Amino acid sequence: MRVENWDPRVLNEFKGVAYDRLLTASYVVKDKTVQRLRGQIRHNINRPVYKKGPYAGEPWTARHAGQLLRSVRVVQKKEDMGQQTGRKTADFTNIRVYAGHYLAYYADIFEFYTPFMRPAFNESLSEVKSICGVT
Repeated sequence: MRVENWDPRVLNEFKGVAYDRLLTASYVVKDKTVQRLRGQIRHNINRPVYKKGPYAGEPWTARHAGQLLRSVRVVQKKEDMGQQTGRKTADFTNIRVYAGHYLAYYADIFEFYTPFMRPAFNESLSEVKSICGVT
């Protein structure tokens, strides 16, 4: 097969529009996740950093109310897809919605026992499809 008169700028314009739509859709999922978390969290625990014991002084031992809610975020990542004949292939940018970080390490445990991200995505799926232009 032979392709002639191919203009790669068209592909880049398409990628930009698709990326913008995905970014908008990811913020919809983030907002729905925060909304579900607000309904599921029942305890407002505040506890200072441990003063005694093997983990004394470690910042992750403290608890602050709303820490898990504040950790929900949209992250844009660039990935190198490897090498091909000595040249790099195209960099693809991923958009991800994360919950949890160093101080809210328990997000995956909370997701396992009382799911909040997966149902939030399922609830916002129709809106995500309409933003992305999928029927």
